[in-house]
Amino acid sequence: MQEAEVVLSMLGRKSTENSEFVFDRLYRNLFNSDFYQLAYSNIYAREGNMTQGIDESTIDGFNKARVEKLIALLRQETYYPKPVRRTYIPKKNGDQRPLGIPSFEDKLVQEVIRLLLQAIYEPVFQDTSHGFRPNRSCHTALTQIKTTCKGTNWAIEGDIKGFFDNINHKILLTLLSRKISDGRLLNLIERFLKAGYMEFRQVHNTLAGTPQGGIVSPILANIYLHELDLCMKKICEQHTTAKRIRKKYQPYQELNMQRYYARKNGDYVHAQALLRQMRTMPSIDPLDREYIRVNYTRYADDFVVMINGSKSLAEQIRKEIGAFLQQELQLELSMEKTLITNVSDQKVRFLGYEIAKSLENTAITTDTRGRKKRTANGTIQLLVPGDVVREKLKPFVANGKAVHHNARINVPALDLLQQYNAEIRGLYEYYSLATDVSTKIGKFRYYHYYSLLKTVARKEKCSIKKVVDKYGVSVKVKQGTGTRKIFGVIYETKEGPKTMTYFNEPLKKKDKPHEGRNANGIIETVIPQRHQILDRMNAGKCELCAHESADLTEFEVHHVRKLKDIKQKYAKRGSHVPNWVLAMSSLNRKTLVVCKPCHDAIHSGTNVHSIKNAVKGKNEN
Repeated sequence: MQEAEVVLSMLGRKSTENSEFVFDRLYRNLFNSDFYQLAYSNIYAREGNMTQGIDESTIDGFNKARVEKLIALLRQETYYPKPVRRTYIPKKNGDQRPLGIPSFEDKLVQEVIRLLLQAIYEPVFQDTSHGFRPNRSCHTALTQIKTTCKGTNWAIEGDIKGFFDNINHKILLTLLSRKISDGRLLNLIERFLKAGYMEFRQVHNTLAGTPQGGIVSPILANIYLHELDLCMKKICEQHTTAKRIRKKYQPYQELNMQRYYARKNGDYVHAQALLRQMRTMPSIDPLDREYIRVNYTRYADDFVVMINGSKSLAEQIRKEIGAFLQQELQLELSMEKTLITNVSDQKVRFLGYEIAKSLENTAITTDTRGRKKRTANGTIQLLVPGDVVREKLKPFVANGKAVHHNARINVPALDLLQQYNAEIRGLYEYYSLATDVSTKIGKFRYYHYYSLLKTVARKEKCSIKKVVDKYGVSVKVKQGTGTRKIFGVIYETKEGPKTMTYFNEPLKKKDKPHEGRNANGIIETVIPQRHQILDRMNAGKCELCAHESADLTEFEVHHVRKLKDIKQKYAKRGSHVPNWVLAMSSLNRKTLVVCKPCHDAIHSGTNVHSIKNAVKGKNEN
């Protein structure tokens, strides 16, 4: 059979060359074991894989035999996904969000389906869609708004009521059938949609929606809302004028005429005063009804429509969106939460940022040709919401002062520093597009850093000064040649001692989307790269007892949730560290490819050395 990457590349090329191409015979790819290796490579490192589904199985013990069993069921079309285990996670507003945890085998099959759907649909998705897509993120959505929505007057903040819970299965399957003419694959997707969930030992059927927590759910949601993207493309083209007719703003022209005569009469002081006044007003008529521009951006089920036009047009577009969602997708637009906001007076919330329009026109800059121009003329500004910083500071501040973090007092110094660094780095990386990132995140860093010092001081029962004297590491000051001390910890590595300090990077505003996990979770390529775990699996050698075999079904992959937790567990016990822990530590991996006897020994607590002879005897026989 062909490699999975080759098949995915061919599917993507066909979809790119012909957006109307209808695909068939896709189900047979589910018989290709290479797809499952690629799928496993994509998902094996996720911590959630060690969480049990209703069958109590996890990713631990993954081997080729499990794949062969899955393929056999799929060939016979007797594979039925299990109901997901329902659990709840807290929301910011105090409510709880339901989350479904599938069994590992279902996750694996879903990932294969997701790869196929992504290859087919990614070339036809609109540029205005940014959620759960390769090379797209919250940052790309925000950058699109900032670069295309200059001069916006009104914004529609879209809110779809319970989108993920109200996706109509029949409509979704109809949309899929427009590009996929393979009844077996569509039937399998329908089985996933109707698998249901188990709560309090009772199975509940799912008549609508996609299971939140399912690997295939995000791309199914994008396929569903692709229809909204196409509708909005038509609405934007319908209302946007082709070219702007620069109608001059009469008050501005009157002042310009007065300035002309003042200069002509030699009254340069009055002419300069008139120029300063002119810079505070637009030069082009802001109420020009002949110039209209409508822009739309969506991330998952959140979208915003930015309009350079009248409020009545914004109200009309909101009604058109509501009617389309109701009639075509059987979804409801919440009119109470889908606000129409005057961007000149109020800020718009989208993806955790505040969007505002700059009205300051007095500052002047010079372009590359030496021409003077205003620095801001209705440009879009991305800002850090003040309430976000206040909420993030709650665990570290009391009565306006930094305080120690009670829950972290017993944490080792290095782990404590890593935890604090992860918090400040994650916050900065996400809000690095904001104009005021240096001031808002700078305020957070000030209190956050002193909370770290006070936590260590409370832990070691000493003053902050003694903490700085003990842990202080000299770093260069941004300006000048001087140095200052900042909290740091020295730790040992294979290469020798290294030093980690508290986050000390400059809080600079970034103009390009951040390419990392903090942007929206994960940014990946259309065809993902294989991980070295597959090379280790295909080597045919136990990484614990060195047993070798050409039969790869004899080997399994042992997984742990976190390697650090395993190390700490045995360090606290003070007992002999098992061989498998030492082997994982030397590899610095959460996985270990082992033969079945070694894997059984790991879970039973048997000394691995004692089973080597058994393995050797088995080979000789």
